[in-house]
Amino acid sequence: MGDARAVFIAGKVAEAFGISVDEAKSGMGAYDVEIKAFYEPAGPPKLLFYHQVPEVENADGDFVQVGSAKKLFVTSGELDRLREHAVYFVRTNPRGVSDKSVEQDVMAGEVRGSVLDSFRALVTNLYVPILQSQTNWGKNTEENTTEFVQGIAKFGATLTEAVHSLQGGVDLMKPDKKHVDAIDLRPQSFNRAATEPEVAEHIERVLEDWCTRTEALLELGEGNRKESDEVGPDTELEYWRNRMAKFNSITEQLKSKECKLVLGVAMAGRSKAHRNWKAIDMKVTDAANESKDNVKYLTTLEKSLEPMYTGSPQTVLDGLPALLNNIKMMHTIARYYNTPERMTTLFYKVTNQMITNCKAYIAVGGNLWNQDKPALLENLKLAVKLEERYKEEYRLTRERLQTQPKGKQFDFDIEKIFGKFELFTKRLNKLVDMFTTIHQFSTLAEHTHIDGLEEMIQNFFKITDDFKRKPYDLLDYTKNQFDRDFLEFNVNIHDLEMALQGFINSSFENITSTEHALNLLRQFQSILQRETLKQDLDDKYMVIFQNYGLDLDAVQKIYEKHKHSPSLPRNAPPVAGDIMWSRQLLRRIEEPMRKFAANEAIMRTKESKRTVKTYNTVAKALVAFETLWLQAWVKSIESSKAGLQATLIVRHPETGNLLVNFDKEIMQLMRETKYLQRMGIEVPESAKMVLLQEEKFKNYYNQLSYALKEYERVMSTILPIAKPLLGPHLDDLEKKIQPGMYILTWTSMNIDGYLHRIHNGLARLEELITKMNDMVDNRIEANLKSVSRIALIELPPDRSFTFEDFQSTQSRFIKKQTEELVIKNDEIERGVNELCDMVRMYPRENPEMGLTDPVVVAFTKHYAKLMYQAILTATKKSFNAMKKRLGSRSSGGFLFVERPFFDVDVELTVPNVSMNPSLEDIQGAINSTAKKVLKVSESLHMWGARASGRKFYDWIASDKEIVKSVLLLTGSIEGTKAQVMDYIDTFKRFDFLYMNDLQSEYAAFMKTNPSLESFENELKKYMAIEEEIQRIPPVHNIGAMSLETQPMKYSLKAEAAAWKTQFAKNLHSQGKEQLRSIHDYMRETTLKLNRKIEDLEDVRMVMKVLKEIRNREAEIDTTMTPIEEIYSLLGRYQVRVPKEETDTVSDLRYGWSKMKSLAVNVTDNLSRLQVGFKRELIKEVKLFVVDAVSFRMDWETNGPVVPGLDPMEAVDRLKKFQQMFEVRKRKWTNYASGEELFGLSITQYPELEKTEKEINMLERLYDLYVLVLSTITGYADILWTDVVANIETMTEQVTGFQNQCKKLPKSLRDWQAYQDCRKKIDDFLEILPLLTALSSKDMRPRHWQQLMQITGVQLNLAEDVFKLQHLMDANLLKVSEDIEDLTTAATKETQVETKLAAINDDWADQIFEFGNYKTRGMLVLAMAPTAEVIEKLEDSQMALGSMATNRYSAPFKDEVTTWITKLSTVSEIIEMWLIVQNMWMYMEAVFSGGDIVKQLPQEAKRFQNIDKQFVKVVTSAIETRNVVQTCYGNDLMKNILPHLTEQLELCQKSLTAFLDTKRAEFPRFYFVSDPTLLEILSLGSDPQAVTPHFQSGLFDSLTEVTFDKADKSKMLEMFSQQKECVKFVKEKNGILEPNPVFAAGNIEVWLQALVDAMMDSMKGIIKMANRAVSEQDLETFIFGHPAQISLLGVQFLWTADMQGALSQAKQDKSIMNKAMKKTDVLLKEMIVLTTRSTLGKNERKNLETVITVHVHQRDTSEDLLKKKVKEPSDFEWMKQCRFYWRDELNTVIISICDVDFEYSYEYLGVKERLVITPLTDICYVTLSQALGMFLGGAPAGPAGTGKTETTKDMGCTLGKFVVVFNCSDQMDYKGMGKIYRGLAQSGLWGCFDEFNR
Repeated sequence: MGDARAVFIAGKVAEAFGISVDEAKSGMGAYDVEIKAFYEPAGPPKLLFYHQVPEVENADGDFVQVGSAKKLFVTSGELDRLREHAVYFVRTNPRGVSDKSVEQDVMAGEVRGSVLDSFRALVTNLYVPILQSQTNWGKNTEENTTEFVQGIAKFGATLTEAVHSLQGGVDLMKPDKKHVDAIDLRPQSFNRAATEPEVAEHIERVLEDWCTRTEALLELGEGNRKESDEVGPDTELEYWRNRMAKFNSITEQLKSKECKLVLGVAMAGRSKAHRNWKAIDMKVTDAANESKDNVKYLTTLEKSLEPMYTGSPQTVLDGLPALLNNIKMMHTIARYYNTPERMTTLFYKVTNQMITNCKAYIAVGGNLWNQDKPALLENLKLAVKLEERYKEEYRLTRERLQTQPKGKQFDFDIEKIFGKFELFTKRLNKLVDMFTTIHQFSTLAEHTHIDGLEEMIQNFFKITDDFKRKPYDLLDYTKNQFDRDFLEFNVNIHDLEMALQGFINSSFENITSTEHALNLLRQFQSILQRETLKQDLDDKYMVIFQNYGLDLDAVQKIYEKHKHSPSLPRNAPPVAGDIMWSRQLLRRIEEPMRKFAANEAIMRTKESKRTVKTYNTVAKALVAFETLWLQAWVKSIESSKAGLQATLIVRHPETGNLLVNFDKEIMQLMRETKYLQRMGIEVPESAKMVLLQEEKFKNYYNQLSYALKEYERVMSTILPIAKPLLGPHLDDLEKKIQPGMYILTWTSMNIDGYLHRIHNGLARLEELITKMNDMVDNRIEANLKSVSRIALIELPPDRSFTFEDFQSTQSRFIKKQTEELVIKNDEIERGVNELCDMVRMYPRENPEMGLTDPVVVAFTKHYAKLMYQAILTATKKSFNAMKKRLGSRSSGGFLFVERPFFDVDVELTVPNVSMNPSLEDIQGAINSTAKKVLKVSESLHMWGARASGRKFYDWIASDKEIVKSVLLLTGSIEGTKAQVMDYIDTFKRFDFLYMNDLQSEYAAFMKTNPSLESFENELKKYMAIEEEIQRIPPVHNIGAMSLETQPMKYSLKAEAAAWKTQFAKNLHSQGKEQLRSIHDYMRETTLKLNRKIEDLEDVRMVMKVLKEIRNREAEIDTTMTPIEEIYSLLGRYQVRVPKEETDTVSDLRYGWSKMKSLAVNVTDNLSRLQVGFKRELIKEVKLFVVDAVSFRMDWETNGPVVPGLDPMEAVDRLKKFQQMFEVRKRKWTNYASGEELFGLSITQYPELEKTEKEINMLERLYDLYVLVLSTITGYADILWTDVVANIETMTEQVTGFQNQCKKLPKSLRDWQAYQDCRKKIDDFLEILPLLTALSSKDMRPRHWQQLMQITGVQLNLAEDVFKLQHLMDANLLKVSEDIEDLTTAATKETQVETKLAAINDDWADQIFEFGNYKTRGMLVLAMAPTAEVIEKLEDSQMALGSMATNRYSAPFKDEVTTWITKLSTVSEIIEMWLIVQNMWMYMEAVFSGGDIVKQLPQEAKRFQNIDKQFVKVVTSAIETRNVVQTCYGNDLMKNILPHLTEQLELCQKSLTAFLDTKRAEFPRFYFVSDPTLLEILSLGSDPQAVTPHFQSGLFDSLTEVTFDKADKSKMLEMFSQQKECVKFVKEKNGILEPNPVFAAGNIEVWLQALVDAMMDSMKGIIKMANRAVSEQDLETFIFGHPAQISLLGVQFLWTADMQGALSQAKQDKSIMNKAMKKTDVLLKEMIVLTTRSTLGKNERKNLETVITVHVHQRDTSEDLLKKKVKEPSDFEWMKQCRFYWRDELNTVIISICDVDFEYSYEYLGVKERLVITPLTDICYVTLSQALGMFLGGAPAGPAGTGKTETTKDMGCTLGKFVVVFNCSDQMDYKGMGKIYRGLAQSGLWGCFDEFNR
């Protein structure tokens, strides 16, 4: 412990815990091994010290302190609780802790109090301030530094919020602990507790408190929020998070035992508070869900909202699209927050925060007046741009939503959202205007050397100073004083501008020289930036000179420039055209010179000599030019005539087509001769001789051309499949054509005979072809079509079938159609064979060449395949017809346009309504018929395979569509199942007729004491049901089924009749019973009245009967009326009633009257007899008084009330005296009733009354005493197993005893029996909770062992031995707290055990789901089920984690640890598996193609091994399926998956290198993504498949190409996105010749060839269009050329007109007007063309584009005219885009100012062009100047102003392919480098949009 490391640690420990260093070292000595391990690189990375009293866990799972002294010890922190504070050390050096650098290698810290709070304090109070104040971040970028600091600050705020949320919420009132302990969480306990008033009242009070508190929380809704008008959107998230925390607090509290107890008891008692709470609980749940959902979606906005709090307006602006998109998604998805009010509030707060951010950003430099003005203006404009972009993004988002009308829309309060921002922006715009003015005028102060400016500068500063003194904040847009001051400021500035303009005008009035004027003009231009002053300066320009000499120079330049390639007149041959060009130039200078020569004044000037000299030089050169061309042509005549010795016909070397071989030089020679003679030039005789034979040559040329066209026509009529059959005949014709290819020339004499032979051969071949085509059309194709139209199933629309009819009918029809197909099959086969025989036998002149068998076989196979297709079509059509006729249709009902196909009976088979036949039977019939249709092809043999027995069925049955159709048919009835079931369900309204128990229903009816009217209503109801059943339609159609309901109706009517009968029967029984009852009463009463009166008892009995008659007289009358009505009702409903009952009802009233008369007679007789009975009664009463006194005395001396009696003896005495009292009680009752009978006063017996009261009271006490003793004593002998089963019964019994004891009178509480009883009950109730807890099913043997240790008593736990007495003898009450802890632990452990069992069960059944990958079968994990597995995995791991930290998990620690290990392994394996699967799918797509495999054989081989191993892994997993078994303990998964990852990464690297080589060879590949490029490369051998990728970054507008039909690698034409077609051509000697492109070799090679051909084609067409534009009329030119070239031609024309006019403007003052009129006429002519309704879409767009550009050209011409520009070198002309075709360069040159651009010839298609504004012109000039200096350009401006479009439009102007890249935060330097490499190599333009990101 003496090294520096130990000293360092000991010092820190001593300092933290306030102990000495020696004490720290002493405590550390016991942990030397752990501390040394911490020093090692491979050791634990942390060291944790506690200084507190140690704890150990006792048997109950509680932590108990060991001693009282604090001890220093090392812990992992997982098992020991931190009660005070801790010191931790973390190793920061991965190479271990060194003695010399221990302070750098180790970081120390303390944890005090709450861990979360400590961590919050550490992050918020230490790390965040330090990191925010740090300035040196090394090589890290400022952006990354800012992001990191902001992230750590946000993390600190999150921790603070988490701490606060743990303290929030509502604390629900808890019930008293005594009730919690006494009541179990079981329904019986709840019910019992609910009956106890005290408990119920307490629970009610607690629940009412809950309701009050929770309602108060619920009422604190959004309407009660008090927020400032300036708050930002973070308050929304904070509000909903706090609300969620409060409701979550309530939810968590409700899960506690106390809360469950309250709710259970309240629900059992059905209290009012519980009903209120149920409603509130639903509101709490809704509110919690609402707050949780709102927090969930508002949290997704945090990242997007973060720039508003930490960033600048620019970062906010960049994040606006993402923010609006996130808000849109939240509005679309959120369940609660998407209301207009909340969304408006959110947007309003976002606006507030944007304004706050902008204010802070603008004011960051201090006072606005003191800030740098350019920087301030940029900040103000940025804030304005933010507002515009914000509104634009909102508008775009709203419009996108409007394109989806069914979705949720942005229907929010726009005024509220943007109102404040618009006011703020208005203020900013005014500030921009004001500070721009201040900045512009401030520059004047730097130029005080100009006389007269000082006074104006002083005025300006005075105006500014006045504004500075205003007291308000300039950014406070709510203050209107600024607007008035700003208006005054503008008025003052305007006055100042007017004074400055006057100063400029006066300065130019005194100009003495041009030089002086230019110098002064330059000075003003450098200092005046105001737009109002710039225009005035521009008007000061003056034209200095323009003369004929400049025109001469221009002609000389034209000659020098174009003499090698002059512009030719239309249709003129080259030599004649060149001579015409030179003569035209000569005429241009010759005529003006003659006029100048006549003017002596001009000739006398010095400049005239130079002009004359220049004229002579130019004229001489032009004459020499003509002479040289004429001489050269004469020399070339003989070489041109050599073409007459060529053969007549030649075969094209590439296409193989026959062409007339007439040399173009001969035609050229004849044209030149003709043109030169017309020009008056003498030509040689040899040329004239050739010209004389012109007609002969043309005739032969035309005849040969016709013959070859006929040849092509005849060849085109040959069916492609029949061409090989005609091989010998075609060879015969070829031999007739060959003399013209090898022997005959244009000077031969037998050309006519040659033509004759060719025509004869063609005629014979055409005849054969016609016969062949006739046979194919009429015998083969017609039969094939007939086969394809044959229906294999009969489905008449007007007929329905029964189940059996359908099967038999279809079987017969299919058999018939099969026979017809067999005949057709034979006819087609025979026709094919006869056609082959005819071709073989047809006459020709080359019999040595025969027809080969392979050719015949191929032809036969072709039509065999067509036969297969026809059979397939017939089968598909039949299946489709079945689907249409038999399939599901949504309509149903009684009426149907098309008759249903199946008749189905709906029957009642109690308890269900069923169909006959069933849906399954119908589906089976359809399936059977479908199979028969499919097997039709089994009867059709395949041609040439009759011997092998192959049938067409082999192909038909394997067709995917057929299989799909069959599968669809197998579920055709399934679609109607739901509808059928719905219809069947309509009968459920009658199901009570057969489902309900008739007798029980009637019994329930009778319990309501129904009136007779109720009976009648019931009978009426069932009669109405019978009528309703009768109204059910007999037929109901659903889909293909007609449901017959008649059987069902019969059954239902029978059931309804049974119910009606039953009610009538029971009503009869009721009436009968009442009739019997009243009849029996009258009979028995009559017998009693007729009884003889002999004693007092008889008198009493008779009088009682008489009294009863008097009392029941009214009742009897009311009883007889319902009986009569019942029998009357039964009679009306024709219910059979026995005649005896009817007679009894009729005699009922008569019998009652008779009985009342008898009662009157008996009353009279009784009055005569009562005197004698009265005397006897008085005598007996006197004797009974004496006896009562005697009995009382005996009770007091010998009864149970004698003091000091033993309780059991008192019980015996009480029983004795009870019997004696009962005898006297009966006499007492008789005598009292006799006295009452005779009207005597009732004698009182006070002794008996007092005795009776005491007996009753003692009876209650001693009965309870005996019962308690016997019951509780008997409990002791009960076996414990019975106690467990009956513990609740015992609890109820004893609790009942306690209640009875409490209810005994207070006077008994001093009795010994009462005290003994009370003590017995209380003792047992005290121990009862412990017994209840021990009887829990959660108690395990280990818990009983712990109980023995606690009590110190050994118990025999055998079921037949262990009794309750044993536990009661163990003195449980002394250790009650320990027992409670024990039973609680048992319950908690059982919960853990249950959760573990649930996890075990879940993962035992959890399996992997696999999906099909392409055609390779099940090879990939299905995404959705796998995501569910991962989610379940996370839930299980979280549950296991909580178990691992639960002290009650100790008995299951090993199992928990095992499951944690298993699921961790499963998680790792699944994660790795998904990574490998994604990479494998990507690679599989790459290496499944043939081309890339050939070019990367090593990688392909590697991937094959990877593929095998991956398939092996997946196959193994599919066999196992179980998730845990697949991933845990599976060495295959554990070892192969990392290896596969490594191998796949190697493949990925190789692919990347491979793609780089391809990009280097074809640079446009740099603009294509890797997956797309791989797909393109894999299609290299199939050029036609590559064309869909042309628009993936390869071409601007080239979308498709046309491939030659014969040679699929030859490309003839290209198409734009708008389907404009341009042929591949190349200009040669003034003629456009076809220039096809061949897709041969590697794809990058032929793609480059395609680019070159595209550019050559465009260049050639443009060159020809340059000539045509001045020769053709406008309509022909525009619509006769591609759109791109039409526009360029008009630009050529305008440039030439304006350049020529400017060149002559000084001599001809009207020429600019003429040029302007010509431009205007051209525009009007184009406008007239737009009115034509025949224009196509592309033609109209082309015309509109030309008009758009030409309008600007017209405006430019008008502007030049207004500004009186008169020379081509004027800047007003130079700054325009000028278009020239330069013959000497053979290219298009586009000039802007002094920069010349060569046209790039990219094909642009039919594109719309921008309207050119002054800003566009400025952009063009600026960008062109930048490009001229080999720089780039960066247009800047607000969003939506057209920066990108202007750049793209300039690219279109120059014929450039502009590749646009939308820069995002994912673009890094590597991506930029790749793009730059592509741009540099391909010469294209790159436009990086949003580059400032």
